[in-house]
Amino acid sequence: MEKAIHWIIDHLPKPLQKLWYDHESVWMYILMGGLTTVVSLVFQMLPTALFNTMHMANWLNTGLSTTISWIFAVTFAFFTNKKYVFKSETHTRAAFWREFYMFYGARLVTYFLELAIMELGNHFFATVNGEIVTWRSLLVKILAQVVILVLNYIFSKLVIFKKKETAE
Repeated sequence: MEKAIHWIIDHLPKPLQKLWYDHESVWMYILMGGLTTVVSLVFQMLPTALFNTMHMANWLNTGLSTTISWIFAVTFAFFTNKKYVFKSETHTRAAFWREFYMFYGARLVTYFLELAIMELGNHFFATVNGEIVTWRSLLVKILAQVVILVLNYIFSKLVIFKKKETAE
Protein backbone atom coordinates (compact mmCIF):
# COMPACT_ATOMS: atom_id res chain seq x y z
CA MET A 1 0.00 0.00 0.00
CA GLU A 2 2.85 2.38 0.81
CA LYS A 3 4.31 1.95 -2.67
CA ALA A 4 0.94 2.75 -4.26
CA ILE A 5 0.62 5.92 -2.18
CA HIS A 6 4.13 7.06 -3.08
CA TRP A 7 3.50 6.32 -6.75
CA ILE A 8 0.44 8.59 -6.64
CA ILE A 9 2.32 11.31 -4.76
CA ASP A 10 5.24 11.15 -7.20
CA HIS A 11 2.84 11.94 -10.05
CA LEU A 12 1.53 15.10 -8.39
CA PRO A 13 2.90 18.57 -9.20
CA LYS A 14 6.20 19.32 -7.38
CA PRO A 15 4.66 21.79 -4.85
CA LEU A 16 2.12 19.15 -3.76
CA GLN A 17 4.87 16.52 -3.52
CA LYS A 18 6.85 18.84 -1.26
CA LEU A 19 3.78 19.49 0.89
CA TRP A 20 3.23 15.72 1.22
CA TYR A 21 6.83 14.83 2.04
CA ASP A 22 7.28 17.75 4.46
CA HIS A 23 4.32 16.51 6.53
CA GLU A 24 4.12 12.84 5.54
CA SER A 25 3.24 11.44 8.98
CA VAL A 26 0.34 13.89 9.35
CA TRP A 27 -1.00 13.07 5.87
CA MET A 28 -0.61 9.33 6.49
CA TYR A 29 -2.39 9.71 9.82
CA ILE A 30 -5.25 11.52 8.10
CA LEU A 31 -5.41 8.83 5.40
CA MET A 32 -5.25 5.93 7.87
CA GLY A 33 -7.65 7.80 10.15
CA GLY A 34 -10.07 8.08 7.25
CA LEU A 35 -9.85 4.34 6.63
CA THR A 36 -10.24 3.68 10.36
CA THR A 37 -13.31 5.93 10.36
CA VAL A 38 -14.83 3.86 7.55
CA VAL A 39 -14.20 0.69 9.60
CA SER A 40 -15.74 2.39 12.64
CA LEU A 41 -18.79 3.64 10.74
CA VAL A 42 -19.51 0.27 9.15
CA PHE A 43 -19.24 -1.54 12.46
CA GLN A 44 -21.40 1.13 14.17
CA MET A 45 -24.22 1.19 11.64
CA LEU A 46 -24.56 -2.57 11.02
CA PRO A 47 -25.13 -3.47 14.69
CA THR A 48 -27.33 -0.37 15.20
CA ALA A 49 -29.60 -1.47 12.35
CA LEU A 50 -29.60 -5.08 13.59
CA PHE A 51 -30.35 -4.10 17.19
CA ASN A 52 -33.15 -1.76 16.01
CA THR A 53 -34.89 -4.80 14.47
CA MET A 54 -34.61 -6.49 17.86
CA HIS A 55 -36.28 -3.47 19.53
CA MET A 56 -33.36 -3.23 21.93
CA ALA A 57 -33.32 -0.35 24.42
CA ASN A 58 -31.63 2.69 22.84
CA TRP A 59 -28.96 3.02 25.53
CA LEU A 60 -28.03 -0.66 25.12
CA ASN A 61 -28.12 -0.43 21.31
CA THR A 62 -25.79 2.58 21.34
CA GLY A 63 -23.44 1.07 23.91
CA LEU A 64 -23.10 -2.31 22.20
CA SER A 65 -22.82 -0.83 18.70
CA THR A 66 -20.18 1.67 19.81
CA THR A 67 -18.21 -1.05 21.60
CA ILE A 68 -18.25 -3.36 18.57
CA SER A 69 -17.23 -0.44 16.37
CA TRP A 70 -14.42 0.51 18.75
CA ILE A 71 -12.90 -2.98 18.89
CA PHE A 72 -12.70 -3.29 15.10
CA ALA A 73 -11.50 0.28 14.55
CA VAL A 74 -8.81 0.24 17.26
CA THR A 75 -7.39 -3.06 16.07
CA PHE A 76 -7.23 -1.73 12.50
CA ALA A 77 -5.75 1.58 13.69
CA PHE A 78 -3.01 -0.02 15.79
CA PHE A 79 -1.51 -1.93 12.91
CA THR A 80 -1.90 0.83 10.30
CA ASN A 81 -0.51 3.51 12.63
CA LYS A 82 2.39 1.32 13.68
CA LYS A 83 3.37 0.38 10.13
CA TYR A 84 2.40 3.30 7.89
CA VAL A 85 2.11 6.43 10.03
CA PHE A 86 4.78 6.26 12.71
CA LYS A 87 6.87 3.49 11.09
CA SER A 88 7.50 1.98 14.47
CA GLU A 89 9.73 -1.06 14.47
CA THR A 90 9.75 -3.19 17.57
CA HIS A 91 12.49 -5.76 17.84
CA THR A 92 11.30 -7.57 20.95
CA ARG A 93 8.00 -8.95 22.10
CA ALA A 94 8.18 -6.72 25.16
CA ALA A 95 8.50 -3.61 22.99
CA PHE A 96 5.60 -4.72 20.77
CA TRP A 97 3.35 -5.41 23.74
CA ARG A 98 4.35 -2.11 25.36
CA GLU A 99 3.15 -0.23 22.28
CA PHE A 100 0.08 -2.43 22.01
CA TYR A 101 -1.02 -1.87 25.62
CA MET A 102 -0.24 1.85 25.54
CA PHE A 103 -2.18 2.21 22.28
CA TYR A 104 -5.21 0.37 23.63
CA GLY A 105 -4.96 2.24 26.94
CA ALA A 106 -5.01 5.63 25.21
CA ARG A 107 -7.79 4.47 22.93
CA LEU A 108 -9.74 3.28 25.97
CA VAL A 109 -9.69 6.84 27.30
CA THR A 110 -11.00 8.20 24.01
CA TYR A 111 -13.48 5.30 23.79
CA PHE A 112 -15.22 6.51 26.94
CA LEU A 113 -15.27 10.03 25.53
CA GLU A 114 -16.74 8.68 22.27
CA LEU A 115 -19.32 6.69 24.20
CA ALA A 116 -20.36 9.84 26.09
CA ILE A 117 -20.63 11.82 22.84
CA MET A 118 -22.69 9.02 21.24
CA GLU A 119 -25.01 8.63 24.24
CA LEU A 120 -25.61 12.38 24.59
CA GLY A 121 -25.86 12.93 20.84
CA ASN A 122 -28.27 10.07 20.32
CA HIS A 123 -30.35 11.12 23.32
CA PHE A 124 -30.65 14.79 22.37
CA PHE A 125 -30.41 14.64 18.57
CA ALA A 126 -30.91 11.19 17.07
CA THR A 127 -33.89 9.77 18.96
CA VAL A 128 -37.32 10.28 17.40
CA ASN A 129 -40.44 8.67 18.86
CA GLY A 130 -38.31 6.51 21.12
CA GLU A 131 -36.10 5.02 18.38
CA ILE A 132 -32.65 5.98 17.16
CA VAL A 133 -32.79 7.43 13.65
CA THR A 134 -29.81 5.87 11.85
CA TRP A 135 -28.83 8.85 9.68
CA ARG A 136 -28.94 11.20 12.66
CA SER A 137 -26.87 8.76 14.69
CA LEU A 138 -24.40 8.69 11.79
CA LEU A 139 -23.99 12.48 12.05
CA VAL A 140 -23.32 12.15 15.78
CA LYS A 141 -20.80 9.39 15.02
CA ILE A 142 -18.97 11.58 12.49
CA LEU A 143 -18.71 14.42 15.03
CA ALA A 144 -17.40 11.99 17.64
CA GLN A 145 -14.84 10.65 15.16
CA VAL A 146 -13.42 14.12 14.46
CA VAL A 147 -12.88 14.78 18.18
CA ILE A 148 -11.39 11.33 18.73
CA LEU A 149 -9.14 11.57 15.65
CA VAL A 150 -7.40 14.68 16.98
CA LEU A 151 -6.95 13.30 20.50
CA ASN A 152 -5.69 9.95 19.25
CA TYR A 153 -3.06 11.62 17.06
CA ILE A 154 -1.77 13.58 20.03
CA PHE A 155 -1.54 10.43 22.19
CA SER A 156 0.12 8.41 19.41
CA LYS A 157 2.64 11.05 18.33
CA LEU A 158 3.69 12.30 21.75
CA VAL A 159 3.46 9.14 23.87
CA ILE A 160 2.95 5.76 22.19
CA PHE A 161 5.08 5.85 19.04
CA LYS A 162 7.41 8.60 20.22
CA LYS A 163 10.80 8.23 18.57
CA LYS A 164 13.63 7.61 20.98
CA GLU A 165 16.11 10.47 20.95
CA THR A 166 19.54 9.37 19.84
CA ALA A 167 22.77 10.74 21.24
CA GLU A 168 24.74 12.76 18.71
